[in-house]
Amino acid sequence: MPAGGAGHAGGNIVPDGRTLVNCRDLNKARDAYQLRDIEATRAAHSLDLYRELAGDHKESHTNTSSDYVKAVVFGGLDGIVTIFAIVAGCVGADLSCSQVLMVGLGNLLADAISMGFGEYVSAAAEKDFVEAEKQREEWEVENCPEEEKREMVEIYTEKYGFSRADAQSMVDITFKYKKFFVQHMMVEELGLMYGFDEPTPIKRGLVMFTAFCFFGLLPLAGFIGWVAAFGLGAEADMAFLMACVVSILTLFVLGFSKGKFVGQNPTKSACLMALNGSCAGTVAYGVGSLLQLAVGANMSSG
Repeated sequence: MPAGGAGHAGGNIVPDGRTLVNCRDLNKARDAYQLRDIEATRAAHSLDLYRELAGDHKESHTNTSSDYVKAVVFGGLDGIVTIFAIVAGCVGADLSCSQVLMVGLGNLLADAISMGFGEYVSAAAEKDFVEAEKQREEWEVENCPEEEKREMVEIYTEKYGFSRADAQSMVDITFKYKKFFVQHMMVEELGLMYGFDEPTPIKRGLVMFTAFCFFGLLPLAGFIGWVAAFGLGAEADMAFLMACVVSILTLFVLGFSKGKFVGQNPTKSACLMALNGSCAGTVAYGVGSLLQLAVGANMSSG
């Protein structure tokens, strides 16, 4: 079934030349499951959608937007926690607003580039690996069909408890549809998904970079405003207080979104993310303060 979309469960031709298809809305099904709402679950599995009868019909097997949401949420969490901790450490070391901004902005851009490029490299490597495995499976199905069929029979019998006769029957049926057989075999044998609509590695990298920059900039927003109002030599304490409030609230919102995205308790996830940011900031502030005291003591003794 499509993730986040609708999947076919049968259909009938209607007078206007389209097919009435019984589908399910996976997002609604997930929400209904969280509430343990049987009626809502049935409704989510009983939607009627239309598709054109003529021409090629391409189904979306994943909700591409969910991949972007994932990159935004996790990139944003990394960005805001990282930069908030850097800001806290700088304030603990008694740096001025302008110094905090220089250190913070430098780290923001460097880390965002690193995160975005890392996401691109990871996505590209994953895509290349899956494509190579798919080509290998296609070659094996073409040149060693009996061996491949036997592998699937073993998977059905050992992994799912099929009788050998039922497993053989299932394999004989699915082998008629080579594209399905290869994709199914990749999932069952290799644990790899192929053929789904996913963002390109470049898009994933850009989304990660943008999310890191945007959310990482939030802890610095107070300092930017403070410098604009009171000049480069302004004290950082009030700006840091503003950064703390903005960062914790944003972490709470991102944590809530993360919980919804991965199917966890959103409130618990939000509290954990806010606690994570608070701990990171506290430790960084403490280390900065200790280093500032140590340096001050050495200078005094010198």
